[in-house]
Amino acid sequence: MAEDRESGEFKDAGQTEPVDISGFYEMALKPFQEYVRNQNAQIGKMLAESAAVRFGPVLPRIVVNSPLIQMNAMAETFRRQMADLTGFNDMVRQAVKPLAEAYRPPQWHSVFGSLGDIINRLYPENLRHDIPDPDDLEKLLVEEGIPLMWVPGPQTVRALLDATDAIARRRIIGRRWKGIASDCEAVLEEVEHRDVQDARSFALEAARALRAGHASAAQALSANLLDSLLQRHFDQAVRIQLTTNDFKTKGIKFKLEDHKFKVACTFAPVWYAHAKYYPKNGDPIPRSFGRHASAHGVSRTQYSRINAVYALMLVTSVIKFFDTELPK
Repeated sequence: MAEDRESGEFKDAGQTEPVDISGFYEMALKPFQEYVRNQNAQIGKMLAESAAVRFGPVLPRIVVNSPLIQMNAMAETFRRQMADLTGFNDMVRQAVKPLAEAYRPPQWHSVFGSLGDIINRLYPENLRHDIPDPDDLEKLLVEEGIPLMWVPGPQTVRALLDATDAIARRRIIGRRWKGIASDCEAVLEEVEHRDVQDARSFALEAARALRAGHASAAQALSANLLDSLLQRHFDQAVRIQLTTNDFKTKGIKFKLEDHKFKVACTFAPVWYAHAKYYPKNGDPIPRSFGRHASAHGVSRTQYSRINAVYALMLVTSVIKFFDTELPK
């Protein structure tokens, strides 16, 4: 039995009367192609990498040969075949057979399994269930300086993505400070690379200080530990590239697309935290966490529990980055 796409009724597949299939592509294949095209565009944008940032041994580039690209080509071939047909006859059934074979459940499982592998390689566990789109990434990482790599936990990530604006997101971080401190401790406990063990210990001290009510101590330690990590693991050229924040004076933002994916997502908030602050020029002390303000603008304006949380998240994500990316 074959379904009549227009009426929703079923007819005998052996009938000789031609069936008009002029709308088949628009109804069935075109939406599928649009889905494939959108997925390819999304993956391509998210995997955009650059050779601009190099540190130590060059990190391996991630090469993606998405099965969706192959599926898109197959769908286009099928569309061309269908365009020449006038009836749902044996010729059509022969054309459909290869496509049906290609899209059997095992094949689909393979496709989405491959996408899952890509996601697992790119995204830390806290982002795999609620993957931010590029606009959200730029907004939270670059415009607001919120660390998202490895910390905070997935529930807080979801709350941040659902929040209406920057003020609401900052309040969420302030309300959830205990849970976020626990998220940081859990990630730090898993750090294994020998070259970041000392940093891991100091970051855990900062987390314990925060939990014990010593927010200023936690912020100061996290801010200085961040600087020490950058000094130790990046050469001067890379440090300058990742921390030169001229947005206030030149309007130049950190460009995610200029860097490898994990580098971009980890260090965009680092760039944000390095906003220029010169007391000698009469710059007002910023209320948001800043590396320079933490060092040169010690005050109740800069030092606060919420800024200590930002600093701890930031240094935790940087330590975990080095834990996963430094040569073993």
